Amino acid sequence: MTVDSYRERPRAAVATDSERAVAAITEVFGSLETALVAKDAIAFDRVFTDDVVFINPAGSVFQGWDELHAYHLEAMRNSPDAEAHYTILAVRLIGGGHAIVTVEQTLRTPDFSVTNRGTWVFTERDDCWWVCSVHNTNVAGSAVQLGADR
Repeated sequence: MTVDSYRERPRAAVATDSERAVAAITEVFGSLETALVAKDAIAFDRVFTDDVVFINPAGSVFQGWDELHAYHLEAMRNSPDAEAHYTILAVRLIGGGHAIVTVEQTLRTPDFSVTNRGTWVFTERDDCWWVCSVHNTNVAGSAVQLGADR
């Protein structure tokens, strides 16, 4: 099958109760910000499925909740004053209780600030939105050294 350039292209997104879904997904990112400030890795990782695949901005791959949770535990211990802010750039509900969310995250510690962008895949189960896949990449030139030089 070929795609004719003159044909109307389909949209990936579908409109099914989008306001409720976007509000719930937005709430997930708010919970991540709150959990990071509290240095609560269990609360932070509460939103990920058991079979999550997570790629951090450095390209490391964590498969499954246990592996991801171990990574976040260590990261929170090594950066106790880290804070993050998530900005949702786009939410596409693609049907069947799934969403693809494009996010920008700025992570700040007393020593540095860096921004990354990510594609997050959500799945809805029992009226809850769960993160099942994440792929992050750093924004070129966004890393800023902070600390004593400020």
